[in-house]
Amino acid sequence: MNSEVYKISFSAFFADLGYQAVVASFPIILVFQFHLPIYIYGIVESFSYGVGLIFSFLGGYLSDKYGSKRIAIFGNLLVTLLSFTGLAQNSLEAIGFFLSGWFMRNFRSPARRTMLVQVTQEGERGRAFATLHSLDFLGGLIAVVYLSTSLYLHLPFYLILPMTAIPILISSLFLFLTKVGDKTSGSKPKTRVIGSVALASMLFGISTYSPGFPIITVTQSTAQTYLGTLTYGFYLGASSGFAMLLSRLNVKDNVGLISGYLVTAVASAGFIPLFSFREVGLYPLVVMLGIGSAFAETFEPNMISKVSGGKVGTGMGVLSLSRGVGYFIGNTVMGVLYTFSYAYAYGFASLVALTSALIIYFMVRG
Repeated sequence: MNSEVYKISFSAFFADLGYQAVVASFPIILVFQFHLPIYIYGIVESFSYGVGLIFSFLGGYLSDKYGSKRIAIFGNLLVTLLSFTGLAQNSLEAIGFFLSGWFMRNFRSPARRTMLVQVTQEGERGRAFATLHSLDFLGGLIAVVYLSTSLYLHLPFYLILPMTAIPILISSLFLFLTKVGDKTSGSKPKTRVIGSVALASMLFGISTYSPGFPIITVTQSTAQTYLGTLTYGFYLGASSGFAMLLSRLNVKDNVGLISGYLVTAVASAGFIPLFSFREVGLYPLVVMLGIGSAFAETFEPNMISKVSGGKVGTGMGVLSLSRGVGYFIGNTVMGVLYTFSYAYAYGFASLVALTSALIIYFMVRG
């Protein structure tokens, strides 16, 4: 792969090195610092993805119209709004800062994926997307490590989170230094395949929910905040490491997607009998969720890049939009079901992930 792939991938690394610390902190801030009920957290997360899906599609569409690099840099710079979450004096301020930055993160993601398509040939894109995801989540893993260490040392959020703006700005610099081609042009998109992948991705979004729910689950089970945020580290680390493995393997897109969806279904179901085993039983399940994410984040955009024709940005926007719809539905349902029982929530997620696998299976047979 050429150096431009690594510039984009390291941009993802530094972005996650910053904002993923905020993502891991957010459920702790709302539920344990400002004492909001869990279902409110679920609604906020649903709103973030529900409105965020509009920004995702808009970012993809505008990247085809004005150029992916310009849109990606603009959105990435505004992701720094997330860093102000730690300075919030009440729950409304925290929600406002978080949502503003998260919407910009959604806005730039399809454009960044389009940049990756523009600097690669079709045969190397699977490896390129796996490398992007691996370095992306590696940055997130390091973010969770320094966050959990800081919480263990009893440092307050208002000292930790504002510093996350620094790696996000470095991330924008890497995007600026990347040399990409002109606006995409080419053949007509294959809408049937795009629609099938988008539907499967939407259901996968429903099934994967927000990482905040496993964070809350482990925090409840262990009564230790830093063990809760460390949950996210296991998720990101497993996903990063497995994506790097995928970058070295030759796996068909449909096989990779079905495998990822099935692993996620099994992991979600495992939360039901293993809740009482505390972190010893829950961390391996979080690792499995990370592996499922690595499959999806590698093969979903790779498949879309092959069938989007001259509208790669729009195709990536549709993919992000469909995942956003899934997150919107999933987090709302998870929040409500979790209020009654964690078993209902994770059982629902498992069944929906299984449905995603069946959609890809029947699409290929068709």
